[in-house]
Amino acid sequence: MRIESLREVKNNFSEVVDTLEAKGPVLVTKNGRGRALLIPVNDDTDLESLILSNSRRFWSLFDRAASGKRTPLEALPDLDDDAAWKRLARGNRTAPQQRTR
Repeated sequence: MRIESLREVKNNFSEVVDTLEAKGPVLVTKNGRGRALLIPVNDDTDLESLILSNSRRFWSLFDRAASGKRTPLEALPDLDDDAAWKRLARGNRTAPQQRTR
């Protein structure tokens, strides 16, 4: 993996992108600290997996599911209860409206 400053990458962006496949990923730094990673992408690259692997929200949901902390279907709010769904999205589970079957 190469390490390049943001200034260097900005000045030579086309060349950096063109050489990604041959030379591999480039860590872009700003003020000496890593800020971005440029990686080669082709038709076989699984972009969804790549993006999810770097998502804190995804791993939080994954860890929660793996630990067995799942919300039973009966405890979920009605589909049209927007306020309750917003509370769930924020992680605030107080007083969700119970589903009626």
